Formats: sequence, structure tokens, C-alpha cells
Amino acid sequence: MQTTRITVLNKISREIFAMLRAGFPLILWLTATSLVSAAQPNLLLIVADDMGYGDLSCYGSKQVATSNLDRLAAGGVRCTDGYVSGPVCAPSRAGLMTGRYGSRFGFEHNLSHPESLRDEFAGIPLDEVLLPQRLKELGYRTGIVGKWHLGEAVAGHHPCERGYDYFFGMLGGSHAYFPTVKKNQLLRNHDKPTEIRTPYLTDWFTLEALDFIKPQQDVPADEVTQPWFLYLSYNTPHGPMQAKEEDIAKFAHIHDKTRRIYCAMQHCMDVNIGKILDKLETTGQLDNTLIVFISDNGGSVEVSHAVNAPLRGTKGTFLEGGIRVPTIYHWPAKLPPGVVFEKPVIALDIMPTIVTAAGGKPPADGATEPRAGRRKNNQPIYDGVDLVPFFLGETKSDPHETLYWRMAIRGAAVRERDWKLLRPESQLPQLYNLADDIGETNNLIAQHPEIAKRLLEKMVAWETSLERNPLFISAPTWAGYNKRLYDKTYSLEQPEPDSEVDIWSF
Repeated sequence: MQTTRITVLNKISREIFAMLRAGFPLILWLTATSLVSAAQPNLLLIVADDMGYGDLSCYGSKQVATSNLDRLAAGGVRCTDGYVSGPVCAPSRAGLMTGRYGSRFGFEHNLSHPESLRDEFAGIPLDEVLLPQRLKELGYRTGIVGKWHLGEAVAGHHPCERGYDYFFGMLGGSHAYFPTVKKNQLLRNHDKPTEIRTPYLTDWFTLEALDFIKPQQDVPADEVTQPWFLYLSYNTPHGPMQAKEEDIAKFAHIHDKTRRIYCAMQHCMDVNIGKILDKLETTGQLDNTLIVFISDNGGSVEVSHAVNAPLRGTKGTFLEGGIRVPTIYHWPAKLPPGVVFEKPVIALDIMPTIVTAAGGKPPADGATEPRAGRRKNNQPIYDGVDLVPFFLGETKSDPHETLYWRMAIRGAAVRERDWKLLRPESQLPQLYNLADDIGETNNLIAQHPEIAKRLLEKMVAWETSLERNPLFISAPTWAGYNKRLYDKTYSLEQPEPDSEVDIWSF
């Protein structure tokens, strides 16, 4: 019954959406959304790795034409002020999977395993409930393809022990793009692959994703088709900088070699995302699939020659270029196309948005499972919100009045509406008004010490609410590297397609 009903609803909604695109009234869009949203949506979370804010054409790139990501943005909501909760990979992903700042449970650095640390804490602590666990309770089939980077020291850290029914990818933080049978760190669930399915890893991850999202076969008409959640965690365009020769050739006009390879990697990922969108469309699943696309942190200007313009900064800093990322939500059954959302949102919102869309009740402060040692009546504090009412204009306030970031020996930052207090470890505190100065070039702390003081007090109050000190931190040598990142001069303008100017080595 349910299978037939969903098929009919998808067919009706596609016809109504076609009429809407042809110029028919908005009431048809409302009719389509009410029909399709009656069924649980499929859920697709796509995460790029170290991708620059300015490296999508819908975010201003002149060198990389990302037609499929542009298609996703045009058909849904493109957020201009989308943030992640950490400026490097692992703590950002820890926040993504929990809906909580990683600093709350001691995960605010990239993973390390000092001798004094118990094995179970070299990853997301085992008492944290992750997004796929919540979705399994709602009847979802769950899968992850790609990069994990959230722990492997004990068996309980494995994705298949944290709520995922299926895993193909690597447990660590990076991987070569041309794996061989003898030299790779890939796993299918718990087993090593015995053959290379296709030579280039981004393409292989896409093939695994296409297998996972295809409709279930041989489901009796009177049984429910199980909805799915897929976390497609590309390692593109994280180093090592490796691309297919045919993709590199498309960017022969770019003079900087590293930038040329970066653009080729980015192009390849965009093409692969197009294959997934096409598959969802041809199988009648696209209208009622909630797709979220983000990068895990800002682009690495030094390593991969990413472009974060018009933002200053890079991966590893709390400048906007380290923490503000492209953020796209696409769900034709619920969200209207062509929305540009300019209020601050954060990747911590993905968990409550997805859980609510799936028909569940997202965790809230003091409203979930009790665990010893937590604040607020011994219960965890959650930091995200369901964004759909904000996107639809049903809720007029900002999703977040204040956002926070911290990383021991690297610094901290707090944003309150348009004001941002930046507290690097290697420089004096700085105050910026992002509405007037998106590139953070005009430090206003001398003119507005009262605003800086208020934001500092907010930061201290937030730090007081954290449940653990950092469980692991970066080696002391990172302090010098971090200083160099803040002292660096960054280009705030997009390079022209054939520009010969080196904007990465200043």
C-alpha cells in the first residue's frame, strides 16, 4: 500500500512542479508539498572536504563551473552565512553527527591519541548519541560512504557500531585518490575490498552511493518501503592533490599547477553529484529527498590553493574563511526553489532539521536521556535548531542569536548577529562588523570596547557550560603554523579564469 502510494504521490508532484515551472500559480506548489510531504523523506547529507567558500559558481567562482551544485542551490535554499562548528575536519564532523559543539564533550581538535588518554575517548565518546542512531529509531536504513575521521581506537568507534547499517570508505582523515588492492585503507563494513571497482576514489564513492539510494526491489505492494539516510562524505578536495588527467586538461588555462588540480577535483565531485541527482530524479525520489550540502570547514589556501573570497582566512583559523562554508538545503516537497537565506546558520542545525523532517522529535536542552556529569539537570545541551520553519518564513527571528567556536592553542571566536569577536592565540583580540566588513579588514575593537566586552562575557559563559576539557589537543608545533595562518595576506577577490596572479603564496 505504502509503496504504491508514494509512487503515485511522486508522479503527481512531478507533474505539478512542471506546471509551476511553466508559470502556473503558487497554489500548485502548495498542493505539491502537501501531497509529497505526507511520506517520510529520504535523507542525503553530502559533505565536501576542505572546499573553499568561493569555489562554487553559485558562490562567486569564476574558475570552477559547478553546474550541478548550482542546480541544487537554484532548486532550494542557498545560505550565505552558513557555518561549521570547527575550523578543521574532525571536530567539525563531531558536531555534525551530534548536533552539539564538540567542545561540550572534549572534541575540539583533530584526532590524536596521547598515551594518557583512554582508548574509548580517542573519538566521539561512546555515550554520545549520533544522528544515524536517531534515524534508525524512526525506521530508516542508514549508510555512510567516504570519510569517517571520528575514531577507530576501539571497536565501538566504527560507523557500524554508531548507527550505520552500511559503511564504505576510510576510518581516517585522508586517502590517496588512486587506490590499489595492495595499498589502500578502505573498508566495506569491516572488510577490506578485494578489487578496485573504479580507478578514482571520488568516482568509486559515487558508485557506492548510487547503489545505496536505488529503490528497494521486490517489496510487496502492501509493505512499507523503508526510507533511507545516506551520509556521502567525499574527501574531495582534501589533499593529496590528485586528479584524473582528463579533468586536469579541462583547466589547462589555469597557470598555478596546484590550483589547476584543485579545480579538476572540484569539477569531478560536481559531475558525480549530478549523477546522484539524475538517479534520484529518474527513480522518482528527488521531490521527497531532503538533500543538504556543506563543506566540513573552509578551504585550505596553503595546501590546496582553495579560494575563500570574499572571505579572509583559511582552514584552521576562526577567520570567516576557516568556518563559513557553502550551505545548501534542497527538498522540493517542502522548500520552495530559489531562496537565498542570509541569517547565520550552522552545521549543528542539520541533525534537528533532518530528525524533524523524518517525523521525529529532535533532542532539546534537558529533554533527552540523562547522563552523569552533564549540566542542566545532568542532561546534555544541544545546540542546533530545525531550520525549515525559518526557511519558510514561518519563524521570523534569527535561528541563532549567538554562535561560538573554540580550539585550545588556536583561539576562539563568537558571533552575535553582525558582530564578531575574534580571539586568536597569536594576535590581540579583534572586533568586526560582518554586515559592513565581510572580509574582516577593519578592526573596530578600539571604537567599540563595550561590544567586545559583552561578547567576551558571552564567550566565558559558554565556556563555563562545557562538560569536559579537551580530551586531546594539537602538538605544540602547531602554534607556529597557526600564527602564520593569521599573519598571512589573503586575496578577497575571485581570480579571473586565466589569471596569472599567485594569490596563495603571500
